[in-house]
Amino acid sequence: MNKVNPFTPNSPINRGTFAGRYEEIEAIDKGLYQANNGNPTHILLVGERGIGKTSLLYVSEIFAKGELNWSGGKHNFLVVRLNLNDKIGLVDFAIILAKAIKRQIDIEHPTLTFVKKALEILSRLEVQGLSYKKEKSSISNEEEFIQDFIYSIADTIKSIRDPKSSTESKDGLVILIDEADKASKELNLGSFLKNLSENLVAENANHILFIVSGLPGMRKMLTDSHESSLRLFEEHYLGPLSKEDTKKVIKQGLDDNIEKNSKENIKINDDAQEAIYVFSEGYPHFVQQIGYSVFEENNDDVISIEDFNKSYAKALIQIGSRFYYKPFYQDITAETQRQILRIMAEKWNGWITRGEIKNKFQGKETALTNGLKALRDKAIIISKEGVKGEYRLQWASFALWIKLQGGTDEDSL
Repeated sequence: MNKVNPFTPNSPINRGTFAGRYEEIEAIDKGLYQANNGNPTHILLVGERGIGKTSLLYVSEIFAKGELNWSGGKHNFLVVRLNLNDKIGLVDFAIILAKAIKRQIDIEHPTLTFVKKALEILSRLEVQGLSYKKEKSSISNEEEFIQDFIYSIADTIKSIRDPKSSTESKDGLVILIDEADKASKELNLGSFLKNLSENLVAENANHILFIVSGLPGMRKMLTDSHESSLRLFEEHYLGPLSKEDTKKVIKQGLDDNIEKNSKENIKINDDAQEAIYVFSEGYPHFVQQIGYSVFEENNDDVISIEDFNKSYAKALIQIGSRFYYKPFYQDITAETQRQILRIMAEKWNGWITRGEIKNKFQGKETALTNGLKALRDKAIIISKEGVKGEYRLQWASFALWIKLQGGTDEDSL
């Protein structure tokens, strides 16, 4: 019999199954309040893959729009979100952002007089940007276009905050930027955000909040773009969920089953719930994938440890295809680097010294040195902060996945 699975490993989780991140949500709530009052502290969400950055952006959008409130106050921002990649330059970014703002205004208030000015401004900017790209204009023209774009953002913010239309006016603008670690050098994201922020202050239109998320390498990207760009942000490093919050996610998912399948709630035994926490390591994506696989395996109203045992291998295959396959096979050019990972996997995701790796490594010392550096630079392994020559894998499940690969190469899979 078909059933709707309430767990969502392939997309950001819905508001009903979100748990934890109280400190970050509090900071976002305060950031929104500050932005409404013209003195924003922008938010940087830093974390590894699978830690829930995109889901937290989704929740941020809900709070900013006023669909949920946190501390009793209700926000009312215009919210746009962008996903970055290494093909987006500065002019591309301006055009994409202008389109996103224009579209959101048109969706929310298509007939209101007070937004017509904003729409006209953004439409002109879009045409100007496309013309610039077509003609491949000079650097000086690019700078002029970007300055016009910044002024258009200031004018748009003033328009949507128009006090003459107080019943429909907005608190300001929230820009959500996901996967910022993928930003191209040409985008100069840190420099642009700093320039935009300073100009909005000068234009008395600083009612804006940037919430930017990405992998840890995002910090270097921002500082390479402008050394003081990090000063714009309050930084939050997202760690795994606690056991309590992981159990809340599982419970909320199963509670959601009542609405989606119009039946009594499925219960879960304590040992099965504990196993999901242990093997997910508190990573939200892994919780969702294991929860999804366990739910599919279950054929009655009680999820047992037997359901978990039967389904975990399927979950690990899915997790591996999304998170482990690429770094293990495609991002690594030398078999010696895979050998290092296999040695490290013997300690699961515990710390291991260079000396311990060297004792089992079959190859020249230069290959070991170069391999460790390459794996660290690619963020496939983690260095122990403040300690030289100690490393670990990010996930214990990555270690298990590596062990299951044995000595195979990509072509034999």
